[in-house]
Amino acid sequence: MSDKKKIDLHGQWQVFLDAEDRGNAEKWYEPASLAGKHAHPISFPGSLELAGIGNPVTSKTDWVGSRFGDEFLKDPLYEPYRADDDFRFPYWLQPETRFTGSAWYVKHITIPKHDTSSWQLVLERPHWETSVWVNGVFVGSCDSLSVPHRYDLPALEDGEVVLVIRVDNRMIWDVGPNAHSISDQTQGPWNGIVGQLALVPVSTLSLGVVSVYPNSKRRAALCTARVDNHEEQETSVTLQITRAGREPSTLTRSVEPGTAIFHMELDEMPLWDEYDPNLEDVHVLLKTDEGVVDEKTLQIGLRSVESKGKQLFVNGNQTFLRGTVECCVFPKTGHPPMEEGYWEYLFSQSKAYGLNHIRFHSWCPPEAAFRVADRMGFYLQVECPIWKNQGVAYDENKAFDDWLFTESERIVAEYGNHPSFLLFASGNEPDGRDKEVLGLWASTWNQRDARRLHTSASGWPALEENAYQVVPEPRVQAWGEELASRINAKAPETCSDYTAICEKYPGPVVTHEMGQWCVFPDFSEMKEYTGYLKPRNFEVFADILSRRGLAGQAGQFLQASGFQQVLCYKEEIEAALRTGNLSGFQLLALTDFPGQGTALEGVLNTFWQEKGYCSGPQFRRFCSDIVLLARLPRRYYTAGETLVADIELANFGSRAIEQPKVTWRLSDEKGNQVQGGSLPTDQPAGRGLHSLATLSLSIPELTGAQKLTLSLTLEDPRRENEWDIWVFPEEVKLDAGDVVVADRWDEESRKALLEGGKVLLLASGESDVALGFSSVFWNTSWTGGQAPHTLGMVVDAEHPVFSKFPTENHSDWQWWELVHGGSAMVLDDLPHELSPMVQPIDTWFRSHKLGLLFECMIGPGKLMVCSMDVTSDLEHRTVARQLYHAILSYMQSNQFAPKSRLTVEEIGLLVRNEEA
Repeated sequence: MSDKKKIDLHGQWQVFLDAEDRGNAEKWYEPASLAGKHAHPISFPGSLELAGIGNPVTSKTDWVGSRFGDEFLKDPLYEPYRADDDFRFPYWLQPETRFTGSAWYVKHITIPKHDTSSWQLVLERPHWETSVWVNGVFVGSCDSLSVPHRYDLPALEDGEVVLVIRVDNRMIWDVGPNAHSISDQTQGPWNGIVGQLALVPVSTLSLGVVSVYPNSKRRAALCTARVDNHEEQETSVTLQITRAGREPSTLTRSVEPGTAIFHMELDEMPLWDEYDPNLEDVHVLLKTDEGVVDEKTLQIGLRSVESKGKQLFVNGNQTFLRGTVECCVFPKTGHPPMEEGYWEYLFSQSKAYGLNHIRFHSWCPPEAAFRVADRMGFYLQVECPIWKNQGVAYDENKAFDDWLFTESERIVAEYGNHPSFLLFASGNEPDGRDKEVLGLWASTWNQRDARRLHTSASGWPALEENAYQVVPEPRVQAWGEELASRINAKAPETCSDYTAICEKYPGPVVTHEMGQWCVFPDFSEMKEYTGYLKPRNFEVFADILSRRGLAGQAGQFLQASGFQQVLCYKEEIEAALRTGNLSGFQLLALTDFPGQGTALEGVLNTFWQEKGYCSGPQFRRFCSDIVLLARLPRRYYTAGETLVADIELANFGSRAIEQPKVTWRLSDEKGNQVQGGSLPTDQPAGRGLHSLATLSLSIPELTGAQKLTLSLTLEDPRRENEWDIWVFPEEVKLDAGDVVVADRWDEESRKALLEGGKVLLLASGESDVALGFSSVFWNTSWTGGQAPHTLGMVVDAEHPVFSKFPTENHSDWQWWELVHGGSAMVLDDLPHELSPMVQPIDTWFRSHKLGLLFECMIGPGKLMVCSMDVTSDLEHRTVARQLYHAILSYMQSNQFAPKSRLTVEEIGLLVRNEEA
């Protein structure tokens, strides 16, 4: 029916809190029963939390979400944040108020004179279960977390009626405490209604669900429309479909009381995909002899999706998913945006960083998200609002199994026509009887509805019934691998891929939650939290950093850890693109996740804003539809060696590249070309992974150790990518001269210093801080302290000790050999003015001041302390040999003049386990 006849219910309501759950027994649905009870005014759409209604958050607040570890409750470091009058929780964003239970929302509505036989109440996104009464008469209940709640109301007379809606935000069904549909890890268990709230007139003859089933090969679609006849006799109706520029299509037939299904064909439709998101408005009208009685407008796009062998195909074209996970993180409101504007921003940012896909982790977005994704050509994986793990599992509860199927049917009925709705999963990482329940779920949906592909769940189980698999194995670092992962245990190279892993699974494979590489908090972001959820976790981390005396380095830590994060993501994504039988990846994530301990794994923050160290164009060099790849067996070379690299092209662009023209360039740190040329490529490159050529070049003689950059450029369409390598002299001088090199803090070392000598102390630096090359994986709280605990390093690149060692002010791949086997020294108890030249960045949960290399005066003597291995197996460890040479050369020069002064006793405390 026309929106003009709709009654908008936005505006002021009253709410009565029912903390003791007495409302039903005391008949709060009857207006007279509420007399004398305290009412809060509230504006809808909205929530109790946005209105500041509820109890203040304290240490006794009952949270919805798992916590791993007990450091917050037991560690003295966190004691200042546990007080009720200044409670600050470090594990997720924190609301200022909390109400859990039933809230009764009441509004007096004036029904104008009308010719409508009945009305439908539409509540677009309530949280969670709603029950409705009109003038004290019960209408019904709904427990969906994913679709609008709709209620067919009894006939309403002209005049005032009282509408009562009871919203219960408790755990109606045990979907799991960490499901992003309800958890404090994300949006929180808010209580309210957002989006459309309206009374919509309904005719005795009306349109029900209208579904469109595409046939992309024939450029046609079948439109099925349900017609509901609430009259008492058979009625002749006409279904008319109108499309722009076409003659209307009509079908007339008699409809008996009840429900009838009409079928009509739509022909000559353009195809929809990520490159050509062609959409068409289809206007469906239901007519009788008296005119139009109901109407709907659909925005549809014609596309197919199939799995063949190990690949995914959209409209018959091989497709590679470059995705991120969206976890219902919207700090300003808690609830997801119900208007299209924010979704346009979100998908635009995703595209700016080379993505074509978003997975909605254990929740389903609203209509606005689908409409924007349709227009922008974005592929969505939608999930039922379930994460049955961390204490809950699929058991023998058949009622929950029934609810799972019911909820998925509601999702498909509501959003199934959207071409962007490409993939569907039952939820995230299940436990228990998951194979039995979800194997049936996947097979049922794959047989019932070919408009999308279905998989049992994200993460696992990998089943034959799945049309595609979403599994965590094809990635650089797995849960629990710690320092044994490829990026931490294996010397740097760009050859590894996941071909063998993908072959183990039936059908196409998409990598589950790839990445999870963290950065240090960006405390400047805190000013953005102007809404419902507050960054109390950031306040805790900033305060800990300040208590360590390191607040002034927050910006350095962000930038240096950001470089390390991007370095990790580049290798992660390129390894995926090097895998010819992988069908895509889902990053965790392009944006930060503010829960589960606080996981700052995004290149963008929770507001989808840049952090200042990686732009979209920079990220698209290695994450895009067309990416140049180089398989380098190593990154360290000596002059005269031969670099051999297989050059590949991952092409998932809009067209085949008939004759790829690729040039290469080897340049020095100042950008000067050292060598260059063109690659002999004459074979066309359609969609997929292609081997272009093998590049072989001799590493030239250079002046000292240097970083060189290998760059590749594709001319049409223009694409660039690059990789750094390091070149070291074949021989260097390692004469200690007047420097005493000591591997223990012994009497000889102390004596040399007290006599004005120079000492290089090779300390083990043993501590509880697990040093790794990669950044922190997810975060050290949620993972139970999994290594590494560090986020890259700040390097004082201008210090003269590095005059013979190539480095920038952050770690890069050349530091892998030095970090591997090294140990972080904890410098908390030393004077604040001591500034290490190599400073690992500790996890934000501890923010220890760390060092791998520092210098100081001890009495009249000069001391250099190094906790990296720079002396063993130097015949095969060219990087360590070069740094050892650089340290010795510096210590024997006039530039060796430490500014900080320590005592013998302070050094003794630092290296007490190594004293002789």
